[in-house]
Amino acid sequence: MTFSRRDEILNSGRAANQKMRTREALIGAALELARNGHSPSIAEVAEAAKVSTATAYRYFPNPQSLWSDMATRQAGTTGGFPDFLDDLPEDVEDRIERVVRECCAFQFADEVVWRGVLRATLDRWFSQVDVAEAERVPVRGVTRLEMARVALAPLRDTLSAERLERLVNAVVLVFGVEALVSTRDTCGLDPEAATDTMSWAARALVRAAIAEAGAA
Repeated sequence: MTFSRRDEILNSGRAANQKMRTREALIGAALELARNGHSPSIAEVAEAAKVSTATAYRYFPNPQSLWSDMATRQAGTTGGFPDFLDDLPEDVEDRIERVVRECCAFQFADEVVWRGVLRATLDRWFSQVDVAEAERVPVRGVTRLEMARVALAPLRDTLSAERLERLVNAVVLVFGVEALVSTRDTCGLDPEAATDTMSWAARALVRAAIAEAGAA
């Protein structure tokens, strides 16, 4: 290998590492601001991270993209999905309970951040209200939906594809940030009681779906 080629590779590696450090600095600054009760703009995050606003916008073109990455960081994901999905129990009720409780754990641990994520998704929806639906950018990812699908996968031999998909959709309603807000603000529950309620609801839906399929 020539010296010029070696230097090119080394410089490329250093540049990639610098980009990663800058991105992590921006996300870390945003998390700190959010935990202190702020809904930071890109400019405020750039100032806190000690980088230029122009640089920050190269990484995060809008607040929604920043909040999305903040949520991914706090969920402890690898390749877009939480690591605990690789180690779920065999029983399907236990599987969905594990998913619900793990989700509650990281969301209640950073409730301010996750409420900010919800606000960012609503802002994105409102910003596209006059855009044709087919042309809208999705306001949410599908991580929670896929988590439910993984947890309920053992029911493929018990439920029809249509019934299984309906169950997945129903379970998605009873955990996640929207359920967090409902149990906390509407029901007035503390995090532990809210988690127990979401877990109970998910298990009850699984039992109801299995019973319905058996009766049919």
